[in-house]
Order: sequence, then C-alpha cells, then structure tokens
Amino acid sequence: MENYYIGIDAGSVSVNAVVINDKEELVYEHPYKRHFGGVETVVFEIVDELYSRFSFEKIKALVFTGNHGSIISERISAFYEFESIAQILGSVFLQPDVRSIISMGGQDTALYILSYHGDTWELEDFNTNGPCASGTGSFIDQQAERLASSMYGKEADISEAHISKILEDFIALGRKSQHPARVASRCTVFTKSDMIHLQNKGEKLEDIIAGLHEGNASNYLSTIVSNRVLPRPILFIGGLATNELQVKAFRDHFPELIVPKHVTSVGAIGVALQAKELGISNRPNLSALKSMTEKGTFTFVGAPRLQLDKTDFPADNQVKTLPKA
Repeated sequence: MENYYIGIDAGSVSVNAVVINDKEELVYEHPYKRHFGGVETVVFEIVDELYSRFSFEKIKALVFTGNHGSIISERISAFYEFESIAQILGSVFLQPDVRSIISMGGQDTALYILSYHGDTWELEDFNTNGPCASGTGSFIDQQAERLASSMYGKEADISEAHISKILEDFIALGRKSQHPARVASRCTVFTKSDMIHLQNKGEKLEDIIAGLHEGNASNYLSTIVSNRVLPRPILFIGGLATNELQVKAFRDHFPELIVPKHVTSVGAIGVALQAKELGISNRPNLSALKSMTEKGTFTFVGAPRLQLDKTDFPADNQVKTLPKA
C-alpha cells in the first residue's frame, strides 16, 4: 500500500499544502489559499479534503511548518519543522544545485546561501528581515488595497477572489510603466508616505506601482544581501515570486534568476520530505482538528471607510478665492 505525507505551511497570509508519496514524488499541490486570520479553519478544511482524497488509512503523517504551524502542531501533537529548514529542503528538491535562495513571503524576507559536500548541503550564510514589514507580501497586498479606490473608485471587499483580482489588476497596471517612480522602500511608513506624496504630485499610478517593486528589490539588496556576493544558481521563492513585477525587478539585478514551479509551496514540500526522511508516523484525526478550529476561529473585522461628510471638494478641484471686503 502506498503511503502519503501531507506537508502544510501555515504562514502569516496563506495556508499551502502538498502531498508526497513513499518515493518522495510530489503527487498533489493544494491551490494557494489565504486565511484572513482564520488559520485553524482553513487548515481543517484543507486536511479534511486531503484525508478524503487520499484516504485516511494511507496517510502516514500530517506535518507543519510556517509562522502559525508551530502553534497548530503543538495543539494536535503533530511534527513541526522550522520554516528556514523546510524552505531550504523544498528548494533543493525543486532545484538540486541551488546555491542562493531569495525568499519573500507574507511577513518575512530571507536569504539562504548554500554550499555542498558531496550530496549534502550546508547553510553557508543566512540573513532575514527585522520586525519591519517593508518588502513583504502583506505590505504589497496593503498597498494594492489602498490604491484600489484610485483604480476602481469602490469600497474594499475582503475576500480571496477580490484581493486576487486587485493584485492582478495592480500588477497589470504596473507593467505599463515606462518611467518607474523613485519610491523609498527601507521602511513601511516612509514607503506609504512616499507613495501618497507621489500621488499628490500627480505621478501616474503605473509608475508608482512599478517604482514600489523596484524599491522592494533595491531594499532587499541593501539590507538583506548587503555586501554578500550571491553564488549561482539563484532561486526566488515565496508568494512574491508569483508577482511578475517583483520578478522583473530582481531580474534587472540577477538576469538568470530562477522561479521554480510550486513556488508558494516550497516550505510545505520541505516539511513533507523531512517527515519522510525522519520516518515520522503521525496522523491527527479530524476530531482533534475540529476542536482546534472551535477554539481558534475568529471573525475578521474591518474598519468602516473614512467619510468626510462636512468637507466639500468642488468637482473642478479648484480653490475659490474669497471676495474682497
């Protein structure tokens, strides 16, 4: 009987899941799914689906990585692997000769530099961002949402389909840019202020969007890469690796940059492979997962849109002079 290992990366923005078999072959990748804070519920839904699809009896292990993966694994007594190790294992699986890994997820950005001794890899150098969210996927999401009113003139809607549509249009608009604006990207506060200032100056939205992504790449090079020389091949992984503008911005510096398949599931692949390698045998039942969701689920609350009821802006945007006394 063929056995399966389910790897789940419960990150700050999304839950990504894969299934591998005894031969360490990737047999299934679950579609990318945002959790909007309801991590436990999304994990339960995905695991319920995978248990049904692959048969509970054939599941050898259910294992976790990611920012939320540690807490979930503790609650249901499942195996957990540190995100950095899982990302490296997944990257080496997808690109066996990889030397440098640029990782940009929802909350974290990181750099891994590997060396090899025979068939064994060794972490030669490593760096990650601090508490600032500048350059992360969640920050790009926020800016896309903020500019949505300028793009559509509509109220924001919090849903998977809506945000995916906003990001798609956001990136498509940025691709039209001929002269990307200079956006300070070292700090989220300065970046937002810079973007608002550029809008007030009348810069085109496409130039601001393109400039934001170029600033992201430059910020990563100055703060994360610093004085390091990145050995080739260079892999780009994480949610931002699905963003064409961010890939283009990095390829301006690293033309040979590789964006592998399954780019958002690298951590999930890595932890599943680790479970197989270590001989982990652990499959929490659905009742334990269901109990976890009942304890952890909460409703995502959004603030109402700002209304300027007592302020009048003339349609022609002209300031009228007061009559002389």
